[in-house]
Amino acid sequence: MSILLHENDFWKNLNNNFAVPLILVDGRACLYYLVSNIHEDLERFITTGMTETKVFNVLPKEREDFLISHWAQLGFIITYHDQRMTYMHKNVSITYLKVKNPKTGVIISLLPWFLLPDRPYPIFIYIFAIWHYQIEGNKSLSQTAAATGKLFGIKEFHKSTVSRSIKALENIIDISRINSPLSVEQPELPTYEDLNKLVQEILSSAASIESLEENYREMIKPLPKPVNRTESATRALSGIPIEYSKIIKDKEVIERNPRDTRKRPPRPRCEEAECVQRPPRFVDFERLEQTRKDFIETCRCIVLDAAISYHRFLV
Repeated sequence: MSILLHENDFWKNLNNNFAVPLILVDGRACLYYLVSNIHEDLERFITTGMTETKVFNVLPKEREDFLISHWAQLGFIITYHDQRMTYMHKNVSITYLKVKNPKTGVIISLLPWFLLPDRPYPIFIYIFAIWHYQIEGNKSLSQTAAATGKLFGIKEFHKSTVSRSIKALENIIDISRINSPLSVEQPELPTYEDLNKLVQEILSSAASIESLEENYREMIKPLPKPVNRTESATRALSGIPIEYSKIIKDKEVIERNPRDTRKRPPRPRCEEAECVQRPPRFVDFERLEQTRKDFIETCRCIVLDAAISYHRFLV
């Protein structure tokens, strides 16, 4: 299969041939390709949160060796890069490939679909925090932070992270003009063989990262804001089933005895006493486990749809 790429119509030609989760970020020195079919060990860790290792490769070794050998024969430079990530009470390292055409300087980074450059948590954690706060009626950043930290094993997940993530998604909505729900259906993606050809075609056809940024500046620069940013962001994530938000138990109704109307002397007040907020009570372990797995699979589809349709990271 041959893909004819012309820089004056880059994204259109790509998407006519594949559903390509390819992202160009302003000021970055590379294109990001989001890999969905990741190494089984990494997939198991993301799904279950359990692992006996601290370092993961994105691609299966056999596939990785084949791609490296083929690209090296074409004169491309392949390097390994590591990024730290915190998830399920563990700090791990994700190792991914960068492929460079030394003649043009164009680089493609092969990231797993959940990894955000220079961010400490997987993207589905940020998206859950944004969505949970919205679906709960924008009531409590602290409650959302607690629910997110409990579900994904992040001990110190702070409400300020929730607030920043909401603003980040709203900015993406502004830039991309996402005015419909992102898909929760798994898209058909390039196979490993297609990925091999795709990387080759991109690196051979794109003159430089700077020229791509110049030609497609409207895709990576802010546009005028829509009328209601929050409503647009809520609509973009509206395909997520609402039951995934039920992490914190509802407050129990306490039955009280009939009111005692006898007059009593007032109790002395302690002026130094502070009101202490009780920590939330969460649903049981099995419910948390199933919710996390289901949400991650739904989020995978949303993230890939944003990358394919708008060529964006969501956060």
